[in-house]
Amino acid sequence: RRELLDDGLSNPETMGFAPGETLLLRSEDYGKTWTDPEVLTPPLVGPEFELCCPITVLPDGRWIWPTSTWFDWAGNCPSGLRMIAWISEDEGKTWPTYMDVMHEDGNGAFFWESKIVALNDGRLLAVAWAYDNEKKADRENQYTLSSDSGKTWTPLASTGLQGQTLTPILLEDGRILSVYRRMDQPGLWANLSHLEGDTWVNSGATPIWGQQAAKLTGETDNMSDNFAVLRFGAPTLTRRDDGTIYGAFWGYEDCVSVLRWFTMLVP
Repeated sequence: RRELLDDGLSNPETMGFAPGETLLLRSEDYGKTWTDPEVLTPPLVGPEFELCCPITVLPDGRWIWPTSTWFDWAGNCPSGLRMIAWISEDEGKTWPTYMDVMHEDGNGAFFWESKIVALNDGRLLAVAWAYDNEKKADRENQYTLSSDSGKTWTPLASTGLQGQTLTPILLEDGRILSVYRRMDQPGLWANLSHLEGDTWVNSGATPIWGQQAAKLTGETDNMSDNFAVLRFGAPTLTRRDDGTIYGAFWGYEDCVSVLRWFTMLVP
């Protein structure tokens, strides 16, 4: 990135992303120590990729890594804008293939911060923050389902949530707890939902952090500029042995970058 040191991560003229490598590090002691970075070879030309999503281990042993293609700095995107998932059959050593999950013809939308979870009935659920590249505005968070281990997916549908950075976790009773950066109201919110067949049904939401704060997000029609003023996001969730949900996210408070954590007990 030496040639772009003063230009930030994205190009405001093309929405292109700065060039980068994909690295994988491993820990066998719960994060106390880490291996040296492994440089991964992507299974297709991005040319750039948005990688901020957890790896999902499927029941058949495959690892899948949700990601999205992204324009290069000049605005080129030979594979088209799409949410995909890289596939590894050797526990992350190589990622030679991928599955298509979400895309539209004509580079109509970005599918950012995508996630995939396995449901109790064997289906896969994928969600994403959808940004309309033509209208220069967010859509409601999108979802799709697969009943054949990711070979095919249902048509894109709306979750009814006006937000970004949606992270779902499956509860033991089959309900879906999602935490996301809400855009119609301030702050980080939690939402409970369930699936009726292929239909996403919301049953309630509650604020977690920042609902009284102002200027947490940008609202211009230039998403590259909006990235520069974001003040929180990227929630991560995991279930603890006692049944509580542990979450963490980044934030920016009083000119200090912080990591916040929270716990939830879902009735």
